[in-house]
Amino acid sequence: MAKKFHQESFVIFCDEGKVLFVLTALTLLHKVKAMMNTLKLNSSLPRVAVLGCGTWGKNLVRNFAELGALAAVCDKDTSKAEALKALYNVPSLSEDEAFSDPTLEAIVIASLAPLHSEQATRALKAGKHVFIEKPMALSEKDAQDLCSLAKKTNRILMVGHILNYHPAFIKLKERLSELGSLKHIYANRLGLGRFRRKESVLWDLASHDVSLILSLTQEKPLNVTSTWQSFLAPHKPASALLALTFPKGLTAHIHASWLSPFKEQKLVVMGEKGIAVFDDRKPWAEKLTLTKNCYHWKESQFEANDHLRTEAIPLSEAEPLKNECLHFLTCIQKGETPLTSGEEGLCVTQVLETAENSFHIRKVA
Repeated sequence: MAKKFHQESFVIFCDEGKVLFVLTALTLLHKVKAMMNTLKLNSSLPRVAVLGCGTWGKNLVRNFAELGALAAVCDKDTSKAEALKALYNVPSLSEDEAFSDPTLEAIVIASLAPLHSEQATRALKAGKHVFIEKPMALSEKDAQDLCSLAKKTNRILMVGHILNYHPAFIKLKERLSELGSLKHIYANRLGLGRFRRKESVLWDLASHDVSLILSLTQEKPLNVTSTWQSFLAPHKPASALLALTFPKGLTAHIHASWLSPFKEQKLVVMGEKGIAVFDDRKPWAEKLTLTKNCYHWKESQFEANDHLRTEAIPLSEAEPLKNECLHFLTCIQKGETPLTSGEEGLCVTQVLETAENSFHIRKVA
């Protein structure tokens, strides 16, 4: 059965938090270069250890090294850690050594998803700031526990919802008002594999779009339902369709799949005055487009306009992951709440867990 969310339970975006969330998104891209210069000149740069040196962990290691903050690497597969140790001239530590090292201010967790909650808990209890790759946890309870612990220890907890730091999405938010009242959002995130054993496609792919949609709506959905295919592994969706409804009538659909022979990474935002498309498979010059006056009223109904003009929105090219890593370091230095905070991650977790539990089939009479 679908789970119903109540508006009064939506506590992620308090008045202060909501303003911070919006302002951070609108100004992040413009401040990146200035912030990088400030960090490089600052002798008190946070010292970071990256826990997990696999495919994605290597990218995090590279970015924190380029920002001058990488102080150590860790992986249970010591050969992976040793390779990065040699490449970046930093020590390779065990988890226990990293958590107990007083010179390390932050732990970046890029290990397997089922380990995220346990490792983040240990890091927070050790007094470390934590950047945790998505998904932050595989249950609402674990996500809530992490948020509570971060608050108790007065440590920063940030979740790696990377597309919030993409120049195209930041620009989309800047120009969102040009679309008028939002009516519908849909997202397709498709590809062939990588198939994961412990978490479903919801946690792997749909998490990106749930985060983006919540950022655009600034609301928690009232209802979440889903249908999915799990023939690769029982009860582990490999392809899923999510439907979200919001308090003001906005609807959103998400298609996430490991079973597609082609790749698609597209977010479409439809408003009463226009449609924006963020297509991350396109070249930079075409990643974000805006089409206005797509439809008009005629004889008491909407009709599509025959002559449409689509504008390609100019973007400043920047690596989203570098923006994200920089944001984490800046939040530590300034004591600011991250754009993708633990509370934001909790909301995403709630939606995903509800979607995974809401699958049902209705027979046609």
